[in-house]
Amino acid sequence: MVIGAENLPSSMYTPLVVLLAAYAVLSILSGRARSNDDRAQADRWANIGFAVVLVTAVYALVLLITGIFSYPSRSSDMITIIIVIGIFFALLLFVFFVISELLPHALRRGRRER
Repeated sequence: MVIGAENLPSSMYTPLVVLLAAYAVLSILSGRARSNDDRAQADRWANIGFAVVLVTAVYALVLLITGIFSYPSRSSDMITIIIVIGIFFALLLFVFFVISELLPHALRRGRRER
């Protein structure tokens, strides 16, 4: 059996590409307005870009729900993968926290202040 996302029609993914292109254009326009010291216009472009991101997130949920209902036998695999990825990134964040916060403090304690 093939994973559900591969069996969904490719036209269902086209809006994601269009929304990505729209966000890229809006980000460029926002940066250009900011470089011209037009704060109001830059904020407008940035707000529209944020709205595009929200629409993209909603559409991604639609694709997720479509995949779940189209291929219910793969739902348990999907949940397992999401949990494993979540645990991996939680551990990765913990390691980065140790490296950036605790390790420098531990190295400084060994030195004597002059």
